[in-house]
Amino acid sequence: MLQHFFKPFKKFQKAYLAGIVTASADDDPSTISTYSIAGATTGFSQLWLLLVSTPLLIAIHRMIARIGDVTKKGLITLIKEHFGRRVAFVCVTILLVVNLLTLIADIIGMAAGFQLLTGENYLYFIIPLIIFVWYLVVFDTYDHIIRYFFWVAGVLIAYILAGFLAQPDWGLVFRSVFWPPIEFNFTYILVALGLLGATFSPFTFIWQTEEEIEERHNINNAKKTDRAVALGFVYSNLVAFFIIVASALIIKGGDVNLLTVKDIAQALTPVAGPWATKLFGLGLIGSGILAIPILAVSSAYAVSEFFSWPEGLRLKPRRAKGFYALITFGFVFCLAALLFELNPIKAMFFSQVLAGIVTPIILYFILRLASSRKVMGSFCCSRWNVIAGWLTLILLSAGDICLIYYLLSA
Repeated sequence: MLQHFFKPFKKFQKAYLAGIVTASADDDPSTISTYSIAGATTGFSQLWLLLVSTPLLIAIHRMIARIGDVTKKGLITLIKEHFGRRVAFVCVTILLVVNLLTLIADIIGMAAGFQLLTGENYLYFIIPLIIFVWYLVVFDTYDHIIRYFFWVAGVLIAYILAGFLAQPDWGLVFRSVFWPPIEFNFTYILVALGLLGATFSPFTFIWQTEEEIEERHNINNAKKTDRAVALGFVYSNLVAFFIIVASALIIKGGDVNLLTVKDIAQALTPVAGPWATKLFGLGLIGSGILAIPILAVSSAYAVSEFFSWPEGLRLKPRRAKGFYALITFGFVFCLAALLFELNPIKAMFFSQVLAGIVTPIILYFILRLASSRKVMGSFCCSRWNVIAGWLTLILLSAGDICLIYYLLSA
């Protein structure tokens, strides 16, 4: 009886699991904090970026998924084959720097989450948890790992509830989306670039391609993959939308340099009342459990592809020693970050600003691959997806140029 009841859900999970996991990993502790900062510092004025970025994000990940489905190769392997080892080395270096800094920021965010949740020293909890997650990733099966990630993604629903229960003026919200009060100043541009960096995370580009290979998809699965990607990133950006709405209403008028984790936790007050800090702490921990392994694994994929090492979560550790050693290094690097007393909010926010700065470089090569008949044969990505990709590149590059202009004129 119960099996019959859960059959539609299991069918849904099987069809959309990969897309939801990839998109939800994009909402890691650094991303959640960045969206909260966007709402706290600029109100509703950057909601238009989510409206613009959602179809662009879907188009890019559809391209990336198709690259994986058609070629059965990871992005770094393809960049190395078609643009040379030097270009591939630059891309790997960029990915590693951004991933490792985001790992540091996320582990610090999780530590802050444990302190909000328990009031005790986070070291008592976070070290055993990271060791446990590392053990699952290294020694459990891919099918189990991906399903754990799916359930953790459900934690993000709390932010959607918070946005509704904050009772915003929906007329003002929609006016801000469609007729945004854009400002041209350093804070607005910096926060906008952080928001875009949080939305277009480079590590999810690597993960998306490899997940298609791990899931053993092919071009016959293209329509199903497109639907999964679309649903996943609509969910992800919907979460982002309501984080910004709740933060704009509850926190208001914050300063990036002065905000604390407790400040941005207040965005969940409409859902949890006096328990807001506890729920936010749980959200940081849950999103960290999802994102940290994917960050570590995507770094391992990138380096292993560059050196042509055996790689993949379906391989046992003894058959992919270098790959799993790199994953282990990622987790050890995480724990080492706890030795430094960094400001959690600044660490998480500026890691996403850096992602926004460097993402155009990786995106350029993805677009070249997606539209190359030499790479994709008769399965080149659609013109509309490629156009959307170039528009994203232009948008991110414009943010970089504006930021450089304000830095030089300061």
